[in-house]
Amino acid sequence: MSDPVAAFDLKISNQISPPDLLKQTAITYNTTPTPQSTFSYAYALSHSAKQSERVYGLQLFDQLIASNYEHSVDCFYGSAVAQYLNGDFSGSRKSVEAILRANPENERALELHAATIQIIEKKERQENIAVGTGVLAVGVGLVVGIAGILIGKKR
Repeated sequence: MSDPVAAFDLKISNQISPPDLLKQTAITYNTTPTPQSTFSYAYALSHSAKQSERVYGLQLFDQLIASNYEHSVDCFYGSAVAQYLNGDFSGSRKSVEAILRANPENERALELHAATIQIIEKKERQENIAVGTGVLAVGVGLVVGIAGILIGKKR
């Protein structure tokens, strides 16, 4: 698939955490709070269909990263996925770039990076078009206003 956004969206839609996985990882996390159970729960949350759960997953990943968890690359990836699903494409890009600095060949990170860049660039183009259209409208308004004043003076 040549469109990185469509490819990643398709891939991630097949990885949404089912409710029973969220429930089981929550139970394990609450009864046996180890770094690994925290990671498993955060990862399940980061792939949740609910934004509030993804936000909580981000908080857990931040805690793991701050504690120098041995699988911090996976934490950054889980964070990047949650941010992407929440529409925070700049945050997702930053998380993925942290992975790529350590491992430039990481395929999952490269795939998500391409998707975030494409979305960010598309939004920037749309914003530039909107600004350009606004400037053009103001310019036309000024010309019409000046023409009206000049025509009014001739009468």
